[in-house]
Amino acid sequence: KEREQVLSKLMIDLRVSEDTAVPLQRASVEAVQSGGKQHMVVVIGPRKAIRDALLAANILKMEFSVRDVLIVPYELNKKKDEDKIKPDGQKGFGSNSRPTWEMQPYVAQPAGEEWDEYVQSELNDAIAQNGEKVKEEGIAIIVANTGEIIRRGVGKVPFRQIVEELEQKTKEEDMLDLGFLQG
Repeated sequence: KEREQVLSKLMIDLRVSEDTAVPLQRASVEAVQSGGKQHMVVVIGPRKAIRDALLAANILKMEFSVRDVLIVPYELNKKKDEDKIKPDGQKGFGSNSRPTWEMQPYVAQPAGEEWDEYVQSELNDAIAQNGEKVKEEGIAIIVANTGEIIRRGVGKVPFRQIVEELEQKTKEEDMLDLGFLQG
């Protein structure tokens, strides 16, 4: 529960338009969850684990927008200057060197150094339970739009299963919320 509190105060940069020229909007996780009713999947790992997760997510991209699921990738061992988007000589036009699967509207970027401490505590727990391999395989933290962490996992992210689980969780919450009407 304490970690859920920490997570709710962290900031993320959201894409608010399909147009990649429109600047990202910064908001707290809590605001995005309470105001936007967004579920979140925080994916922590090295570049390869992040890429694999985002490519897998890209296949289900419609599911994410329809079901209000955001993916927040946190790349381990990333150099600070890599955050700056640099021109890519290979692509020709534009100054955007990020792959399209990183630019999807359902991908939000972690913002601020507070993420480092949160991620480290999640990593420490995952390493204690599953060993050092988690640094290579990556971990996923599934957070319902209520702010509750409903699951943590190591390795490949089963997005279809996660989306269905979040949907079920939301249905249960909605049913509970309407309970007072039956009296």
